Amino acid sequence: MVKVEFGAHIDGYTANIAHTLIVGGKAKDKKAAVVLAAYDAFIAATRSIKAGSLNQEVTANIAKVCEAYEVEPMQGVLSHKVKKHLIDGNECIINKETPEQRVEDWEFAPGDVISLDVFVTSGDGMGKEADVRTTVYKREMDM
Repeated sequence: MVKVEFGAHIDGYTANIAHTLIVGGKAKDKKAAVVLAAYDAFIAATRSIKAGSLNQEVTANIAKVCEAYEVEPMQGVLSHKVKKHLIDGNECIINKETPEQRVEDWEFAPGDVISLDVFVTSGDGMGKEADVRTTVYKREMDM
């Protein structure tokens, strides 16, 4: 599996898109379940983001889809409300809520822009250290 992600800044606003590809043919068993669960959880999450709904409803819908596919949402993944020149605002949607990791409840309003990340695994939902590191460049707000 390969994740391809593209992004751009247009007048201070970000636009990102990502897609997961299966290299070398069709996925089977758990690999297929993970890909389908991630897609269906993303669709369920987008449908629950509407004026008057709460961020916790999005998290609950992701969990329901993952339960149906017998996979786990990844811990530590946050989706953010986006503002001009800011890709990770204070208002967040957590991919998987745990007793140690929680976010404040907030209500969606008309005009909100959300950068939605849905990550799913066939494992225990915890990330693992790897030799290869990912680099993310981000603007420093004081500059």
